[in-house]
Amino acid sequence: MTGCAMDVHGDEAAAYREWILSQSIDGCGIEEGEGQNLVLRCEVANGEVNFYAIDDQTVVELRLESAKDGSSLFFLHFEFQEMERAKKLFLEMVETLDKCLNREVRHVLLCCTCGMTTTFFANKLNETAREHGAAYDFCATSVEDAMQRGSGFVAVLIAPQVGHRLREVREALPGVVVLELPASVFGSYDVNAALHILVDALHEARRTAGSDLRFVRGYDNTKSVLAVSYVHRADESTISYVAMSEGEERARGMIVRDTLDEGAIRDFLSTLRLEGFEPQDFDAVGMALPLMMSRESALAGSGAGVPSADDAERLSRTWGVPVYVDNNATAAAAGCYVVQQEFDNIVFHAQSIGEIGCEQGYVLDGKPHVGRRGRDGSFIRFAERFKLSMDLEDAAWRFDGMRELVAHYLGAAICTVAPDAAFVWCDFLPDMEELHEELAQIVPEDSIPELIPVSDCDGLTLMGEMALCLQRLVES
Repeated sequence: MTGCAMDVHGDEAAAYREWILSQSIDGCGIEEGEGQNLVLRCEVANGEVNFYAIDDQTVVELRLESAKDGSSLFFLHFEFQEMERAKKLFLEMVETLDKCLNREVRHVLLCCTCGMTTTFFANKLNETAREHGAAYDFCATSVEDAMQRGSGFVAVLIAPQVGHRLREVREALPGVVVLELPASVFGSYDVNAALHILVDALHEARRTAGSDLRFVRGYDNTKSVLAVSYVHRADESTISYVAMSEGEERARGMIVRDTLDEGAIRDFLSTLRLEGFEPQDFDAVGMALPLMMSRESALAGSGAGVPSADDAERLSRTWGVPVYVDNNATAAAAGCYVVQQEFDNIVFHAQSIGEIGCEQGYVLDGKPHVGRRGRDGSFIRFAERFKLSMDLEDAAWRFDGMRELVAHYLGAAICTVAPDAAFVWCDFLPDMEELHEELAQIVPEDSIPELIPVSDCDGLTLMGEMALCLQRLVES
């Protein structure tokens, strides 16, 4: 791109140029170009603001081209006559740039009786948002128009003179943040205060929406998350992982080893690097682990087993990214909850062949229940109290023995949390009708929840850990 270097004609046009230089655009730099022209540079696009003096008038040219192939993304000439209009046109080019940078532009309506008194305030809000590098776009309208088309906006701000219609607008726009601006803010055109009120309200709305794990299914995700699942079985140990960015899967894999030790962690990191990723490339890393009790861990170099919750803070410092740790049964329960809509209170039960103990995870009213020190559902010696028809050691290796073990464990959960459904992972127990019959000998039949077999335990665990990670990112 080339621009003709001309002197900026007129004091207002010169002030417009200085205003552009003062803008803060996240991911893009603005610098002096040839003559009075300005240059915008970022990874995905290049832009120019060129000034031409023609017949005692200043003509402004706004250009934006793809850095990849030079194709035009935005092109506009206009005669500079009015500052507010010129600013608006520049901000429209910046919005195009935001889209190229894959940044979500959040559109907000500002409304009063007919939209006239809010137009100036909306322009000032747009100007201030750009100065702070915030991807917001404000437009003014009437209350009636807001109720007609406000569902496509993230928020509706109501001027105090129509504050009596706040409830009416909220009822017309379920799911949209609707709030009344204080008279002290609107009357003084305090745009900074208005922006703070808006940001706080949107943050609270997202935090509240994220309290139910199913929010991830409709979440317009711009975050990247690495979810890792550590599973220890009698004959082998596995590390499974999935990398997600902007709602799309970028990488998935599994490492199988005899034990989970320091070498396993190194193998995992090496495998991840072969996919082109480092842990610090993500907004968060979530780890679903068999137990979260011991302060000793393989990651700490002790060779004592699996990572613990105590590693999270240290790994966060080492990798430079938030690291979250969950019981893998809790993560699997979260995954079972997210993939279906019918049940709000569920238990996930995992019973491995040859293992007397089990793992259980719970989601109650859309929220994971982890218990004291994250040990909720980690049963080890509890089975010694069961009255089985055979020895415990034999039960762990027999079809009928596994059925009895799982039924007794689920019976305890039914009496405690009364779940709507129980998701069961056990290779020795594919028939849920037989499990139902076994349970009917322990608890009243009308208390038995829907029994659902689980085949892809690793996939559900990774999905659940992803949801738990996103929930924390939204709440933070």
